[in-house]
Amino acid sequence: MPESPRSSDSESTGGTPLRPCGRSCRCARSSHATSDLDTLLATPGFSGSLLGADVPAVARRLPLLEQVVGVTVAGPVLMNAVGMHETPVGSGGAIRCRPSRITLRINPARLGSALITDPAAHIPPTLRLFDTDGNTAHATYLTERSDRLAFESLALGIGSGDDEGSASDTGALTVADAARDDIGDDGVPAIDQVAQFDAILDDGGVGRLMTFPGLRHAGHTRVESRRVIAALEHAALLGMPATLVTTAPGCLQMHHDQLDGAREHRGSMVIAGGTCRAMINFDLVSECWVTWSDGVWGRTGSIELYDRHGRCSLVVTQTGPVPMTSFEAWNQLVTDLAD
Repeated sequence: MPESPRSSDSESTGGTPLRPCGRSCRCARSSHATSDLDTLLATPGFSGSLLGADVPAVARRLPLLEQVVGVTVAGPVLMNAVGMHETPVGSGGAIRCRPSRITLRINPARLGSALITDPAAHIPPTLRLFDTDGNTAHATYLTERSDRLAFESLALGIGSGDDEGSASDTGALTVADAARDDIGDDGVPAIDQVAQFDAILDDGGVGRLMTFPGLRHAGHTRVESRRVIAALEHAALLGMPATLVTTAPGCLQMHHDQLDGAREHRGSMVIAGGTCRAMINFDLVSECWVTWSDGVWGRTGSIELYDRHGRCSLVVTQTGPVPMTSFEAWNQLVTDLAD
């Protein structure tokens, strides 16, 4: 997994909450002298192109790459999904997660640059989006079914600033970017739980986590990780539809599909749903919470995982117009988890 356990991370997640570090964090993880971007650029034999800081312009062209592998790492959680990118949306935009699609929700203010790299060793051509600290927010790996020409045109199109992919035509991602798609296939508005995800997108969920102790009257409940593991395994056993959301700085990767399986061994868990896999190191998960927000069918439960810095790493919930029976079953499972 992305990090190595520390003794303090293996304690029960039902104990005293850790104080979130927030944006001013000066602990070991935030004080690294070398960022992911610096490391790549300093690698001997590196071959690639830095696309600059207009990340929204790059993000809007992700669907042109056709089938790819999208990867997001968020502390103790890693998600990868195979499929085509949806056009990413920004804060306030509609939530739309379809099977075989890679859905990104981004905050341009927290993203710093984009980089395309040529193949090296066993790594295929890759497009990486970096946060403002130069660390990877999302990586897109090409496959044999990707459009290599579209990938190679990124360096020319974005860099020149004079074609249809330039910043002058794309601008920042806003609600308008998703307006044409804010109605689902069955006519149900796809705007559920927007505030929940945007609060996490804003600052990594640090501020949101700090409010939870005062929201117990609303059903927000801290639970132990072993109970979360059991609940996710049960949901997978029943084949429940679920939305998995991995939350890196400035970028949420979302995937909605029926859960196919979940297995845990010595604190490490893999959850599978369609073309998506989420890997969780529960030894590095500091707090687990059951939360509630307004969804398409009403009050909807979520399971949220936070790392030792107070940042949200994973949300498991239901979004969109799922069948009422599935919605009721999910809410019952989350209610039982919180009791």
